[in-house]
Amino acid sequence: MQFEPNAFEPVIASGETVQWTGRPHFLPYVISGLPILAVGCLWGWFDLNLIRGMHGRDVGFAIPFFALHLFPLWGALLYMGWLLTSFRNVVYAITNQRVILRGGAFAPGFKSYDFKDIDQLTVSAGPFDSMVGAGSVKFSTGKTTNKGALVYATMSAIDQHYEVFKQLRAAWEAARGTSSSSASASS
Repeated sequence: MQFEPNAFEPVIASGETVQWTGRPHFLPYVISGLPILAVGCLWGWFDLNLIRGMHGRDVGFAIPFFALHLFPLWGALLYMGWLLTSFRNVVYAITNQRVILRGGAFAPGFKSYDFKDIDQLTVSAGPFDSMVGAGSVKFSTGKTTNKGALVYATMSAIDQHYEVFKQLRAAWEAARGTSSSSASASS
């Protein structure tokens, strides 16, 4: 994958330098939506079988009900469409100050995480990542949900994921002045 610092030009601060950029591999990125698509299709199959078995007199009730009840199918199809259209905008970067994730289906959007805020760095390679020699680097963002659960961000299906993990960990430790007690590797 090529180095693409210009992809982050709109959000780079003065004095900030891009040290690494990477894009996900297409196949693992899209395959990540297949479990949702499978559930949506099973839901749709079940609903369509119910529709086929209905009497004609129930059509007035069935059309609005199933239009809403089929949402898992519509949602799964929309999510797969979003994955396919957003792929061209997905780029990840590590700068000398933060991690930046770029994405978006129709126009680029950016998420930024300062090194002082992130924690719990992990690296892993799933079966689909391994097929293309890729892996993922995950970290907590320093934010929580309204129920107190940590929010995580992931650089998915990237090349040289162990090297990226080491580079991110070194920058994170330098920013925090700590050792690698909260960073781990798994595969």
